[in-house]
Amino acid sequence: MTLRRSALGLVVGALLAVMLASPLHAESREDAALQPASTRQPAFSDTQKLGHEMSRLRIPSIGMDEVIRSGVAQRVIDQGVAHWVGTSAPGGSGNVVLAGHRTTFSAPFYDLDKLRHGDLMYLTDSSGFEVMYRVFDTFIVEPADIWITYETGKPMVTLFACHPKGSAAQRIVIRGELVAGRPLT
Repeated sequence: MTLRRSALGLVVGALLAVMLASPLHAESREDAALQPASTRQPAFSDTQKLGHEMSRLRIPSIGMDEVIRSGVAQRVIDQGVAHWVGTSAPGGSGNVVLAGHRTTFSAPFYDLDKLRHGDLMYLTDSSGFEVMYRVFDTFIVEPADIWITYETGKPMVTLFACHPKGSAAQRIVIRGELVAGRPLT
């Protein structure tokens, strides 16, 4: 019985990885014509398993201050906020994509639904400088709608997690625009 469950888990995991890596399952909003960045790694890539600390995410309006780890493999997301390898780095010119749990493990994204238009989010860039993003959109998508990880042509951050709380039926997505980047020298 345990072997059968384990095999079923592997099959379901493999199917999910293929779905997350394929652009064929998206296309339900106006930015669906966009494509993933050429550097964006598939969800099943070994680079998504790294899990090293790379940044911090601070959202004062919901009392959040969390480490960001590289990779969106399940074991990385289980540790907290996870950065989709190959998407923009914090403060970069593209879409910084972050995933996290809402009700399991450390549940860093538990209160994503409480974010409002105009709330500020701070990410630490590679030099340790804190860059600021402002929430401009919140919406719900299906799990296969990975177009949310695609490049948008502007510097922004995309946070996503399962929705509603306690269910993996959909994903809540929060988008923020970069409003303050690198310090002036």
